[in-house]
Amino acid sequence: MDSLALARSMRGSIGMLAMHWLMAPSTNNKATAAGMPDGMAAYSIGRLGVLGDCPVDNVIGGAFFWHPGYLAEQVRAGRSVMSPADGTAIYVRICQEWGDDHLVGFDGVARLGELAERVVVSASPLGAPTFAGWREQTLPEPGAGRTMQLCQTMRELGFNRFSTAVAASGMSPIEAIMSGPTGAWNAKLFGWPEPYPDCTSMEDARNEIEAQANRLHAVDFEVLTDDERDEFRELAKAARNHAGTLQTPESSMAPPKS
Repeated sequence: MDSLALARSMRGSIGMLAMHWLMAPSTNNKATAAGMPDGMAAYSIGRLGVLGDCPVDNVIGGAFFWHPGYLAEQVRAGRSVMSPADGTAIYVRICQEWGDDHLVGFDGVARLGELAERVVVSASPLGAPTFAGWREQTLPEPGAGRTMQLCQTMRELGFNRFSTAVAASGMSPIEAIMSGPTGAWNAKLFGWPEPYPDCTSMEDARNEIEAQANRLHAVDFEVLTDDERDEFRELAKAARNHAGTLQTPESSMAPPKS
């Protein structure tokens, strides 16, 4: 398998695997039980806490798609409770625990972790701030928790490649959101106020952004051989499916409402 074909497959496997733990009610519940604030304030010093105790605008730039004013409020609310470093430590632990719970019994968990780690270690950090921040987090011993943390780090890598492609296209963040498959649901989640722009005419531009993001991400997989890329795709898909059999409404992302 070539690198581009593997890159195209990532959003539906590694991307969705990581999104479920990030947006699961159980993640927020564990975060608040550990002393973090509720909701997006925790997220801003948890998932985005890897950016460090930096200016708020750096977090806005790294998150890219969130409404700037809304995210700034959430970052300040989160930082009023604890430091980004402490919030990150909690989120990393929750990520590992989600993996322990949802990749348990998956025969390929160790090999998926091995291949993912090779990609993570070799990938360029240029234009990838949240990836670089997650890559710096200490990994646990080999097992489901370690593999899940590596999958989360890879999810950030794909996210950063996509945001780079959007920025280069000239399309605004809200236009990129509204031209995507979940449109208004994501716009609301990311704090954008209505009315939302009509982006139905942007389908071709959006498709080109997706293609460019895949081309950028494909470079990250050059560290693997053709056979290893094929193996990685199958393992990532199997891990996503395996986790799906163990997910509950509490431990998975709520689907967009139509």
